[in-house]
Amino acid sequence: MQSSDQISRLLRLLPAGALSLALFLMMSACSLLRPDAPEPRVIREPGLPPAVVTQAPIEAETVHPPIVIVPPEPEPEPVEPTVYSHRVAIVLSGRQPSYESVAKELELMLEDYSLYDLSDRSQPVRNVFSSIADEQATAVVAIGLRAALSARALSGVPVVFCQVFNVYDNDLITDTVKGVSSIPPMSMQLKAWKELDPQLQNVGAIVGSGHDELIEEAELAAAELGIRMHIRVAGSDKETLYLFNRLVPDIDGFLLFPDNRILSRTVLDEILGYASRHRVQVAVFNESLLAMGATLSASTVDADIASAIVRVLDQFEDDKGNLLPALTPLTAIQIRTNKTIVQQYGLDDAGAESVAGAL
Repeated sequence: MQSSDQISRLLRLLPAGALSLALFLMMSACSLLRPDAPEPRVIREPGLPPAVVTQAPIEAETVHPPIVIVPPEPEPEPVEPTVYSHRVAIVLSGRQPSYESVAKELELMLEDYSLYDLSDRSQPVRNVFSSIADEQATAVVAIGLRAALSARALSGVPVVFCQVFNVYDNDLITDTVKGVSSIPPMSMQLKAWKELDPQLQNVGAIVGSGHDELIEEAELAAAELGIRMHIRVAGSDKETLYLFNRLVPDIDGFLLFPDNRILSRTVLDEILGYASRHRVQVAVFNESLLAMGATLSASTVDADIASAIVRVLDQFEDDKGNLLPALTPLTAIQIRTNKTIVQQYGLDDAGAESVAGAL
């Protein structure tokens, strides 16, 4: 074979036209020797965008595995909320955000309703319930203590109340008047707290009279988690502060109940300040109290309250009101933490802030 130098000298001797012809023949020969690249295979599956699979250069004895296309999982059907079809009158004690937010969730679950606000002085309370009777409502939902007391006295149809903590103190329960709990289940509150602080062992709480069932519920829930409850009953805010100061040496956490009979803003400030100085964690019922130095809040979920109300309405509609408990428990909880306090105590709140439970 001729060397590359010989070929180069030969090409320089050729005229321009012959040189072009020679180059063309050489390129044509190369293309004839190169095998054609395989055509890409296009695979289409109904309901899927076209998938293009390019094939690598063919090698001898290459066996390609079969191509398997898995169709996407079907989208789950949206779960429609339970809707109560009978006419209901919603009565608000006032325009507090906590009352209105429950009412808004409830409206999504009712087909036919009317809304009344007892803080509207243009219409006396008796006239409100006269209007409810005239519109032939089948039930009343009372939100807040004033609405619950008014409905118990003046309603001619079954009543479901919510956002009321001191139920028995106000003698609200009758055969046709039932309530929904104002706080999440104690088991969920204490479980969330124990997950935040696995070392939690002694928890104190102070509540007013008339909460024997709540005390029993808290003690049972605590025992299942290896927590000892130290619960005291107070008759005033001053007694609350006195009992709290005596509890502090024996507890590492304090559970604050929303009992306005034994709490005042002054006493609340003193409790949170004293707890902070003695490194006692405080769990509260409202997220707004975190800014005052509480460690975590365990509050209700508005949609959960509304769902519980509808369940009670259904029971009344089926003439099963006599089977209802005095208070229907809730099934969800919202946990929030004070990041600064959590860091001070060396706790890990990763995943602690959540809504737990099934709505």
